[in-house]
Amino acid sequence: MSSISEITPNVSPLVLAGFLLAASTCLRALELPHPTSDDVLAATGATKSRAYEISRRVLASLPALERAPGRPPKPAPKPTTDLTAELGREALRYLMDHPGAVAPEGARRCYSDGFRRFAIATCERHAELDVDAVAAAIEVPATTLREWHRADTTASAPEPSRTDDVIAPLPEPKLDPIRDLHLQTVLDAWRSWRGAFTAFCDHVQQNHHVPFGRAAIASILQRAGQRLPVRRHGRSPDEDGLRHAFEVFFPGAQWTGDGTPIRVAFEGELFVFNLELVVDTASAAAVGIDVRAHENATAVVASFYDGVATTGAPPLALLLDNKPSNHAPEVDAAIGDTIRMRATLRRPQNKAHVEGAFGLFSQVAPPVLIDAPSKRERARQVLELQARTWARTLNHRPDVARRGRSRFQLYRDAAPSAADVEHARAALVARAREQERARETTRARQDPAVRRFLDDSFRRLDLDDPEHHLRNAIARYPLERIAEGVAIFAGKRDSATLPAGVDARYLLGIVRNLAEEHEGMAIAMNLWELRVQARDRVLAPLRAERDILHREHADVHQRVRALVDRGLATDRGIDRFFWLTCTVDAIHEQPAAARRDFFLIAARRIHATQRVPHAERLRATRFLAAKLLPIA
Repeated sequence: MSSISEITPNVSPLVLAGFLLAASTCLRALELPHPTSDDVLAATGATKSRAYEISRRVLASLPALERAPGRPPKPAPKPTTDLTAELGREALRYLMDHPGAVAPEGARRCYSDGFRRFAIATCERHAELDVDAVAAAIEVPATTLREWHRADTTASAPEPSRTDDVIAPLPEPKLDPIRDLHLQTVLDAWRSWRGAFTAFCDHVQQNHHVPFGRAAIASILQRAGQRLPVRRHGRSPDEDGLRHAFEVFFPGAQWTGDGTPIRVAFEGELFVFNLELVVDTASAAAVGIDVRAHENATAVVASFYDGVATTGAPPLALLLDNKPSNHAPEVDAAIGDTIRMRATLRRPQNKAHVEGAFGLFSQVAPPVLIDAPSKRERARQVLELQARTWARTLNHRPDVARRGRSRFQLYRDAAPSAADVEHARAALVARAREQERARETTRARQDPAVRRFLDDSFRRLDLDDPEHHLRNAIARYPLERIAEGVAIFAGKRDSATLPAGVDARYLLGIVRNLAEEHEGMAIAMNLWELRVQARDRVLAPLRAERDILHREHADVHQRVRALVDRGLATDRGIDRFFWLTCTVDAIHEQPAAARRDFFLIAARRIHATQRVPHAERLRATRFLAAKLLPIA
């Protein structure tokens, strides 16, 4: 025991034994050399039970030696002051005056737009309080309230809205007194309800004992003109009208080619390949297949050659979509005398044959055995073998619509006469010539300065457009919008935020969206000026309501909130434009240093109104920013 007394710091053998046992635990976890517990107890002479007790105390005290990295957790606020208690009472009064403003939705809560605005306004009125303290006082999760309070808040699913456009009430059926009482209960409860429709149905069913389902309640409110449900857009009537509009000649006259990405999960990794498929339009036979990493001109050529090897002869024409890689010079050189056709823009039915074949791809997928040196090559072989098996099975499957004959039989037995071949060739050549003349006419009408700017931009951005089709489409828009679009595209590319695999079509989409947005604003400005000059009757009541609002809200903060609420409560564009303009005027009356705060108040108010679609909320925010802080 004499050696122990020489250790620094001078501690008792019991403490030293506990320390060594704790160290042995850490060394054992790290798989480092360490003494056994018997060795430690024998060397120190400490008792086993007390040594292990000291060891646990040593390990428990280690976190206190140095704080873990990161900001320490913030203690939950305790709303004990008179002010926070008053905030809780304000929230309770709001919920009493607006039933349904907060409704349970499983383990979460659903908040109305009005309650969100109330919560945001509470934070703005009591800026001296932390957001967490306000959240605790009004019983809203702190993270939720912080999201609402941020000026750039984005919300999820919009709440079903009440519309100002009411439909003519339908004649009500005769009801017995009890059902009539239930119907009146539904109408009376809806007039004061401020929450979601589904929560309202639960409310009247559980609290008012109304024996109606959601469909019946929705019908009652619709017949009374109190609620107009938002309906989804149905299918376009063009879909039926354009059926069978594709001109088909005979097997071998025209092929259609396209590519689609296919994901292959193999040995724990995910690989993505492009499956290039060529389909005969007359027989719907899959004639050519190619599988490689990306969709490019090489894939088009390989699938075309595979189709020629399968059928024995090239077609008269090959229909491809408008991707630049499909119309590269190497494609023209490979297909030879075959006429290269373009699919009509925004008309997917042009490629219905190949698109339909892709839809059937997953129906035939037998197991295969793959043996290749690399994992990626084995994954590629899996996809290629499955694609070939599917195509051959599909080609030989009898079809009732073809009188029991398969695609292979239709293609093999086709025997077009020389007259049929000449007629098809002439029609395809004429169609291709008309398309080319239309593109040349469009190019001739465009501004040479715009064309030069686009040519320079495409070279600088290294965008592929060998036949100038995308440049022709972009050149239709004003140069200012084109310059903005090129700047956005280049900025996204330099900051590595461009989506993977995009080409010049992405630039076309940017320019089109910018042009439509500026066009809409220009139309709105002209419409506003014309209505003001003509003293349109629609604006007279709006001006009167604005004057009343100004008298009722002497405080500019309340006035800005009320103006924004009026603008978001309407679905008519001219009314929303009026109220947003009034909001701009009210903020412009304030000192320049305070305008940013008022803009943030309005922005929070806008983004808290989920009944308005997200795109409309962004448009309203951009309008306020452009009017309050013009760049030029």
